[in-house]
Amino acid sequence: MRRAPDRHLAVSTWLRLLHVHALVERELRRAVGVHCTFPQFDVLNQLDREPNGLTFVELSRRLLVTAGNLTGIVERLHAGGLVHRAVHPEDRRAFRLTLTLQGRRLVRRAQRRHHRVLTTLLAELPARELRTLRGLLDRLRKSLSRRRAPRDR
Repeated sequence: MRRAPDRHLAVSTWLRLLHVHALVERELRRAVGVHCTFPQFDVLNQLDREPNGLTFVELSRRLLVTAGNLTGIVERLHAGGLVHRAVHPEDRRAFRLTLTLQGRRLVRRAQRRHHRVLTTLLAELPARELRTLRGLLDRLRKSLSRRRAPRDR
């Protein structure tokens, strides 16, 4: 059985993760902001992965937000001609969201900027260390995904 890390180590590791995340996200928001907002980029990116589109519910599950939170973002993307909404063929109450050609072009440009900036930000670490970090984060993610939330603490 593994021993849990001491509290100080656990807290200081968590704080470093948060700080690094905030710094990287700030730079990525700036890079993508040339083309769209960061939440819009998230939506466009998910739709780019699914040529047949996604429903609001499917999209909200992928982005870990409620469908209600997506409404305004999708409305703006639709008004800007970047997303097409069509009535879902199997459920007339639902919409299927797909990228328009203009939306696909915009997200591809934003993705290129996103990837360039991310590559630059992580260039300080050699590939070997990045692979190690990725492996450690994968182990942590899998471990946390298996855990059940405690009821009342």
